[in-house]
Amino acid sequence: MAKSLNCPNCAAAFDPKDNSCAYCGSYIITSKAKQITYNLDEQEPKYKKIFFHGNEMREHEIPIRSGFANMFYSITRSDGGRLLLTNQRLIFCAHAINLNPHLYWELDLKEIDRTELGLNLFISQRFHIFEREENETIFVVYGGKHWLNELTNALEKISE
Repeated sequence: MAKSLNCPNCAAAFDPKDNSCAYCGSYIITSKAKQITYNLDEQEPKYKKIFFHGNEMREHEIPIRSGFANMFYSITRSDGGRLLLTNQRLIFCAHAINLNPHLYWELDLKEIDRTELGLNLFISQRFHIFEREENETIFVVYGGKHWLNELTNALEKISE
């Protein structure tokens, strides 16, 4: 395991156990945990910038939940990586062990028409995202019901 990483904002070394840069105050999501639900009250006022897989979050954007996921195309094809739900977007970044290791997918929450759970695969579950323009994206995630609840809550806050 790496003893230090470089901050994507200022390039200063930081300890990945801290998840934040002592120099510039950025929050860097590096966790290896399967699923994480973030405490929103702890993050927004405290951190200047937030990064997920080296990508800077937008202004006033904060993480809600992240975890391992597969972007599902068919029974024989998927890309593994991490899925992040924020108060503004749903973001998927593939990990390096894929045929397409640079895959980056994002969708503004305002573009989501509906979501639903799909096939339950014992410890993981298909999670369907339907865009307003009729596109469908399927992820296989751990804790599909938790993902659905968190996304539903985020969508309700946007529509307020």
